[in-house]
Amino acid sequence: MGAGLHGRIWTGAGLPTFRQSEFWKGEHISMAPSPGRKFRDLIATGETILVPGAHDPLMGRILQRMGFKAVSVAGWMTAAHLVTAEPLLTMTEQVEVAHRVANAVDIPVRADACTGYGDPIHVMRTVQEFERAGVAGIHIEDQVFPKRASYHRGLEHVVELDEFLRRLEYALKARRDKDFMIFARTDAGNAVNGSWEEAARRARAVKALGVDGLVAMTRNKDTIERFRQAYPDNDFLLSTGTYFNGLHPTELRKYGFQLISYPLATIIASTAGVIKMWRGVKETGIATLDPEWAREVREEIEAAIGLPEFWEIEKETVEAMHKDYAGRTNPGYESSDQKKT
Repeated sequence: MGAGLHGRIWTGAGLPTFRQSEFWKGEHISMAPSPGRKFRDLIATGETILVPGAHDPLMGRILQRMGFKAVSVAGWMTAAHLVTAEPLLTMTEQVEVAHRVANAVDIPVRADACTGYGDPIHVMRTVQEFERAGVAGIHIEDQVFPKRASYHRGLEHVVELDEFLRRLEYALKARRDKDFMIFARTDAGNAVNGSWEEAARRARAVKALGVDGLVAMTRNKDTIERFRQAYPDNDFLLSTGTYFNGLHPTELRKYGFQLISYPLATIIASTAGVIKMWRGVKETGIATLDPEWAREVREEIEAAIGLPEFWEIEKETVEAMHKDYAGRTNPGYESSDQKKT
């Protein structure tokens, strides 16, 4: 691809772009570590792990190519992508999106399993469906089920601790691969019927139960400090989201968080770009994208979806008689490599 977009903003290089090729090497697939094992090995390095959200396979592949080592599929993000609200999102819909993302990347995918979607038997099926989908792990939260739309305006309700522990107990029993990671997420700190002291109590209880980590729903520095004052323990894997709070990962790590997720940023940035461009078209009648930038982005997309590999295969097969064809020749449409010739 040359300098172009890679040279300007990409930091990851040499990552796989054509995951479908794995299916042509079937004898090697069973030897690969499971997604959960990959995630555990990554966490075991001790490094701070940035986990951006991916609401579709293309975003997952792009993020992998940029060098991120894990991605997440958040419920809010999936629901927005499907033009609904997270409390109305079904388990099947979330599993399907998570599966598509996981199938597009070679890095661990952590999925939002919301409340587990019901009672213990529903939670058990939820775990097995996500595991079958190829994700590395999920988190299950302590909000009421069915979830309420008012949660998105800060009116949160959590179930009693015993019910939360029961969800997690049967989630742990349901997993077939013991490396599949199950995180507990507590919203108790922000809930109308909770407190940060209650969030700390739940953190200790779920750790004793044997879950793999805790997702603490802290939204800013104040809530992080309140949670860590109530829960100063440093012997549990902690994860939090950034929610545009301006805190750097190094600062979050000082508070004990190893997994730093960005659950909303990708879809918000994507939507902002669409709004900005098409607002310009409405106002001026012209798509105000820099042609060079647009070409480089298109090339990155084509690389991410595996077009160069497809071209090479066709050169040796159905397009063998045209294997010396230089490519598109329309002005502004040719690749950067063609422009150099």
